[in-house]
Amino acid sequence: MNQPIAKSPTKVFQSVFDCIESGIPILIHSGGTNSGKTYSIVQALLTLACYQNWVISVTGQDRPNLIVGPYRDAQDIISQDPFIKSMIVNWNKSRMEFEFSSGAIVEFDSRSDQQDAKQGKRKILFGNEANGLPFVVYEEMRMRTSVLSIMDFNPTARFWAHDKYEARDDVMWVNTTYKDNPFIDQSVLETILSYEPTPENIARGTANEYRWKVYGLGEVGRLEGLVFPDFKVSSEWPDEYKWRVFGMDFGYTNDPTTLIEIRYAHGNLYWKQHIYQTGLTNPEIAKEVKRLEFNREKIVADSAEPKSIEEIKRNGCYIIPAEKGRDSINQGIDAIKRYKCYIHSTSKDLIEEFSSYTWDKDRDGNPTNKPVDKFNHGIDAGRYALSKKILKPQLGYS
Repeated sequence: MNQPIAKSPTKVFQSVFDCIESGIPILIHSGGTNSGKTYSIVQALLTLACYQNWVISVTGQDRPNLIVGPYRDAQDIISQDPFIKSMIVNWNKSRMEFEFSSGAIVEFDSRSDQQDAKQGKRKILFGNEANGLPFVVYEEMRMRTSVLSIMDFNPTARFWAHDKYEARDDVMWVNTTYKDNPFIDQSVLETILSYEPTPENIARGTANEYRWKVYGLGEVGRLEGLVFPDFKVSSEWPDEYKWRVFGMDFGYTNDPTTLIEIRYAHGNLYWKQHIYQTGLTNPEIAKEVKRLEFNREKIVADSAEPKSIEEIKRNGCYIIPAEKGRDSINQGIDAIKRYKCYIHSTSKDLIEEFSSYTWDKDRDGNPTNKPVDKFNHGIDAGRYALSKKILKPQLGYS
């Protein structure tokens, strides 16, 4: 490179320049929360723009996610770095685009579909939180990128990046954790450390093996002995489907109230969470259902809460109790496992459940045929919803 470029203490920042200098065309950053992935990548891209007359595209799942993610990071970096700020000659806030004195343009824009992704060419592409992007969209943009294609994500579950890029020799794959971020906030660090399944954290009730794997160790968050080991994470949400159902599980203080939608298309079940929240009263649940415009959809809810069902119904929602037969949990699990399940990439809590819902073990450590009654609030809601469709014949209902 013709100009000297300032270095950052993070290995994420340095990896961008290492790829460019060595000619590696794809850089993937998989890591735990607050490992500094997004911030350091954006910092590197803004630094590059000070010296190179390049078009640099930052894309993500949608505009709101870009605004609160990499675009906000860019604003913070610019406000704290007088040199980068001095190199910007135009800032188009409506287009979320920076123009530099070098001639470089750094643009923040989401692409709606594969056809939209074919528009424009660039030197560098950065796909933020890539597990929220369709593969065809990222790949179309990558094909029109001449120097370096970057992506980052929290490894909540395996997705297309693992299937398409993991074994390639033209990819630099970097795994990071909170330990790679020298600027991590102390309160955030304490939260991450509280997930580690130590005796102290277990006694305090903060230990969470899945969250520790994903957000602490930066590993793909999938536990052993999963009830649904073959589920997939996908950004696909079929507009055309044979049928759809809605299910609800109730919670309040410690457990969340959940509203799950499942669409049946192409022989598969597509799952999406719409409500996953603690502290909701029944009138508040009804209000949220109306806001989502699902109040006229049949919602099948936990029959153990008849009072809640009646109160929500009186608040203007179409809600009915689930039908529970003998051994309905295992019957429901067996029925669901006949289908491929795709969890929408925006449904982070539901992904965590599918990645954590395991079979219980006996005293010798062998799996039983009974699931652990944890990490199942969204899954139970989905099972209630399906009780009127695929589960009904198996439960002996007429």
